[in-house]
Amino acid sequence: MKTAELNLLATLALATALFFIGQLIVQRSTFLQRYSIPVPVVGGVLFALLLAVASVVADVQLTMDDSPRDPLLLAFFATLGLGADVRSLMRGGWKLVILIGLFVAVMILQGVIGLAMASALDLHPLVGLLGGSISLIGGHGTAAAYATSFAETRNLQGALELGMAAATAGLILGSLLAGPVAERVMRRVASRGGSTAEPEAPAAPQQTAVLAPITAEQLLFVLLVCLACIAGARFLQDLMRDTGLLLPSFLWALLIGMVVRNAGSLLGLKSVNDNAVQAVGSVSLSLFLIMALMSMRVLDLATLAGPLLLIVVVNALATAAFAYFVTSRLMGNDYDAAVISGGQVAAGLATTAVGMSVMQTLTERHGPAPMAFLLVPIVGAFFADIANALVLQAFFALPMLGF
Repeated sequence: MKTAELNLLATLALATALFFIGQLIVQRSTFLQRYSIPVPVVGGVLFALLLAVASVVADVQLTMDDSPRDPLLLAFFATLGLGADVRSLMRGGWKLVILIGLFVAVMILQGVIGLAMASALDLHPLVGLLGGSISLIGGHGTAAAYATSFAETRNLQGALELGMAAATAGLILGSLLAGPVAERVMRRVASRGGSTAEPEAPAAPQQTAVLAPITAEQLLFVLLVCLACIAGARFLQDLMRDTGLLLPSFLWALLIGMVVRNAGSLLGLKSVNDNAVQAVGSVSLSLFLIMALMSMRVLDLATLAGPLLLIVVVNALATAAFAYFVTSRLMGNDYDAAVISGGQVAAGLATTAVGMSVMQTLTERHGPAPMAFLLVPIVGAFFADIANALVLQAFFALPMLGF
C-alpha cells in the first residue's frame, strides 16, 4: 500500500479548504440546509469517503498531523464558558430549574436505552452510551471528546467514527421531530381550551452581552483567555486523575471560561466581546470537526454503524415522546410549553442552534414565545454540558463499564 504523509501546515490547509468545499455543497443542497447539517461535517465526511475509495481502488493511504485537534476542542468549550453570563440565568426562575431537571431526565433515559440496546445487540456498553446523551445532547464536540478517551483507555475501535455517525444522525432526527412534537402539543392544548398563541407577549429578551464590532485586539484577548483555559483544564485534569473523578478536560475548560467571564464582570475588568468569542469558538469547532472526520475510517465504521444507528433512532423516538408527554405538561401545558418541548427535542438530539431555528420557525407561524427563547438557549447551551458530564460520570461507575 502506498502511503502519503501531510505535515502540520498541509493538514491545516487541507482542513480549511474542506470547510469551504463543504460550505459550497451545503449552499447548493436544499436537503442539507433543511436539516441543518454542519458545513464541517459535510467537508470532513466527503474527504473521508474519497480516502476510502482511494484505499480500495488505488491502494493509497494518507496520514495527517492531527496534533491541533485536542487544543481546538478545548478552545471551543472554553468559548462556551466565556459566553455564559450568570446574570442572565436569574431571569428564568423556577421554570429554569424544572427544565434543567427535564434535560437531566432525558440524559438518563438516553443512557439507559443505549446500555440496554447495546446489551441486546451484543455491543460494547460504551457503544450504547455513544448512541445516547454523549452524541445526542452532547453533539459532535462532546462525542469526539469522549470517543477519543474511550479509544485510549478502553481500546474501543472506531469510537470516534461511531460518535460522529451518531451525532450526525441526531442532527437529522432532531430537525425532523422537533417541529411535529411542538405542533401536536399546540393542538392538544387547543383541544382542551388553552391558548395556542400569545400575541400580546413581549418580544424575546435582548441579550445583555457585549456585542461590539470585532477587532484584532478583541480576538487576541479571547485567544489569550482560551489558551489560559486550555492550560488550566489540562492542569486540573492531571490533578484530579488519581481521585477517580472522570470529568473530561473539555468540561474543565468550560468551567474555567465561565469563571473568567463572570469574575471579570463582577470585578469590573475588561469585558469579553461576545462576537469575538463566537468567532473563535466557531473556527475552533469547525477545524476540529473537519480534522476529526477527514481521517475517519469509513470501512471500519460500516460493521458497527447499523446497530448504533438503531440505538440512536430508538433514543430519538423516546426523547420526542418524553417532550410530548412530560416536558410540555410540567412546563405549563400552554403555548410557551409547546415551543419549549420542540426546542428540547432539537437540543436533545441535535444542537441548541437547531433548537433555536425550530423555535423561530414555530413563533413565526404562531406568535412569540419569550419564555422559550430565554430558557432553551440557557439550558441547552450551558447547563446541558455540565449536567451531561455528571450523569455520564454516574454511568461510568456502573460495574458493567469497568471504570
